Amino acid sequence: MTRFRRELSPDDAKIWRYVTRSVEPLKGMMARHPALDQAETDPPASSRVSPALRSQMPPRPSRIPIPPTPLTLGTTADIDRRTAQRLKRGDMAVDGRIDLHGLNLDQAHDALAVYIRSAYARGARCLVVVTGKGKGESIGKIRNETPHWLNQAPLRSLILAVASARPRDGGEGALYVLLKRKRG
Repeated sequence: MTRFRRELSPDDAKIWRYVTRSVEPLKGMMARHPALDQAETDPPASSRVSPALRSQMPPRPSRIPIPPTPLTLGTTADIDRRTAQRLKRGDMAVDGRIDLHGLNLDQAHDALAVYIRSAYARGARCLVVVTGKGKGESIGKIRNETPHWLNQAPLRSLILAVASARPRDGGEGALYVLLKRKRG
């Protein structure tokens, strides 16, 4: 199978020259790559623009980080199908559990944020967050707020997916939270 051939960038050409500096070509073979010769003769693009013209050009745009998509309960777009199915079925090994029963909203929010950050730091993947169902027919305040908290800046960047828990792990009053793998 033939690979796609592309022209070497000036940086690639420089690296290639460095790597092949001690290599001698076979007899009868071309000693140099044509793109390397051209790369040495062409001035870099930045030197082609005159200073007067460069001062009139708008500044380069700064890199704006793209915020992650908001988490919705049961949406598993950022993970493969098999992992999504395992999460929804409750088949993933649970690495930690936090119960927010008996806490007010501020305490629950703080406890959840600290717990998720510490779980991520220790390399945990799947957590169970028990929020409770609420009393009577009304939905619990903590249960209602937890998805919003998980979407906020410090936590959202650590989370891949959220799904409702199976009855054995708390059912409607609990969530599975799948954390990203710790890099570096």
